[in-house]
Amino acid sequence: MLKNALLASALGLSVYALSAGANAGQRSTGWYVGAEGGANWIDNADVAFNTGFGNFEAEFESGWAVFAEVGYRWENNWRIELEAGWRENDVDCVDFGGGCFPGNFGDVSQFTQMINVIHDIPLSDTTAFSIGLGFGGNFVDVDVPTLWDDDSFVLAGQALFQLSHKLTDRLDFVMTYRYMTSDDPEFRVFGPVKVDYENENHTVSVGLRFDLQSDPAPVMEPVTTMEPPPPPPSDPKQFIVYFGFNKAALDKKAIEVIEEAAATAMRVGYVSILVTGHTDTIGSSAYNQRLSTQRAKAVSKALVGEGIPAKGITAVGKGETELLVQTGDREVEPRNRRATIDIN
Repeated sequence: MLKNALLASALGLSVYALSAGANAGQRSTGWYVGAEGGANWIDNADVAFNTGFGNFEAEFESGWAVFAEVGYRWENNWRIELEAGWRENDVDCVDFGGGCFPGNFGDVSQFTQMINVIHDIPLSDTTAFSIGLGFGGNFVDVDVPTLWDDDSFVLAGQALFQLSHKLTDRLDFVMTYRYMTSDDPEFRVFGPVKVDYENENHTVSVGLRFDLQSDPAPVMEPVTTMEPPPPPPSDPKQFIVYFGFNKAALDKKAIEVIEEAAATAMRVGYVSILVTGHTDTIGSSAYNQRLSTQRAKAVSKALVGEGIPAKGITAVGKGETELLVQTGDREVEPRNRRATIDIN
């Protein structure tokens, strides 16, 4: 059944895209278009006559493939796209049971129309790994010189795995592996005699993907002449790391606080360390949630660098939900741009 429902829907979309992945490096929402080209391989296929005898195995040469896509991306890193693909392979030889017999056995052309559902897992600010499933149709045409030229339309499905790298704000380089299978296409040879064959394809392609909407401009920090107030006194087992506006990078003062926290933890002992990231109220709630998580992860990574085992650290982001200084929406407050380190 369509290769066991496309290998159990690509093993639960690879365990729900590795538990939904991360949020860093996310693209803007909206429409995009793409084009790819590469090589296609068809697995050796058992070819069966409907008469029940005289079956044989066909082997195929490496072929080529091209694809065009139009899709839509949501804020949660899910995408849906329409994909049209063309694959073409020559038949290399046929085996009737006594070895592969070479000759001019024609070619196989396949035109697929797929609806793909894809989840992106950002690996960095510029690179992402994607897992997807596609279902649709496959128009298969087999041309065997002097014997037959017939076509068949069958249901098809595919699993795809993709690496993408951001070249500009709107342009990505992509490299994709597709495993595509279909119901067995059937062809009339002559009279009532028909044949069908197993159809499993492996495709590797490269190409470009272009966002039709540009990424949102980064939020600009409002002009202010007010100096940040001094941080409030902290508990001996709580340390506070402050961040620049719209930043998750650690400056020199932040690293000094982290070094002091790590030294204290190792000196007094601890059961666990909780790192909690926060933001002020500039920007959307979703954006601030991602930024707070990035801040918590940056501090956790630095603590590991200071000798704290990673398994003893929990990093969470609270966005703008737990303000140190209560403000209205879209108000600058440096004391809210922080990550706390709680030693327990």
